Amino acid sequence: MGTDPRTRDSGLRTPDSGPLKYDVVLYDHDGTLVNSLPVVVAATNAVLVRHGFPAEPPQVVIDAMVYATTPRMGFHARGSDPALHPRLAEEFYAEARRLGPLHATAYDGVVDLLATLAVRGVKQGIISNNQGEVVRIITRHLGILPHLAFAWGEDDVSTPKPAPDGIRQAAEKLGVPLDRVLFVGDSENDSEAAQAAGVACVGVTWGIHSRAKLATLGFDHLIDHPRELLPLIV
Repeated sequence: MGTDPRTRDSGLRTPDSGPLKYDVVLYDHDGTLVNSLPVVVAATNAVLVRHGFPAEPPQVVIDAMVYATTPRMGFHARGSDPALHPRLAEEFYAEARRLGPLHATAYDGVVDLLATLAVRGVKQGIISNNQGEVVRIITRHLGILPHLAFAWGEDDVSTPKPAPDGIRQAAEKLGVPLDRVLFVGDSENDSEAAQAAGVACVGVTWGIHSRAKLATLGFDHLIDHPRELLPLIV
């Protein structure tokens, strides 16, 4: 679990002037900016047990996070009526809204990175496959939201990742061409969405997947700490 970067100096240093390589940086939320894995596991299992299904091992829940929430909950509730799956997803979101501020943490260096880029005039936003309100509750609590132009979930875009819709909507909203946008994430949903949108993408090794796995997913760069993103942008 990441430590709260607000309690320590990340050592980020950046020149005060000079051309930016990108005008917009878009991020995934879970596993990229925020360690929400304990929240996802706890909320998922609370809903499953409530409906009489067995709790899942944490790694099974984490591995299934590549799916949008409704099909993911259907996957965990094996053999259940598909008509039940949207209800399971809504109950998951309710649990996540409750548990998020209690258990989610920002990865070390994330808040400092966002603050540094904001000072340099880089526009930043989140495109997540989690529910938008869950993302906004957690990022507000962790001090991330003030540095962002928006924090979108799967219900805020026309089609969630791996579709490129959210990235294209973000570029249009912020008034920048796609070649001035960088996407940062930790899964195949992120790399596939970025590639489909035609934007550069960076994979972070502190999320769901190992560096070896990320190396097979088509990211343009891999980084091991948020500070390593800075020279790719400024």
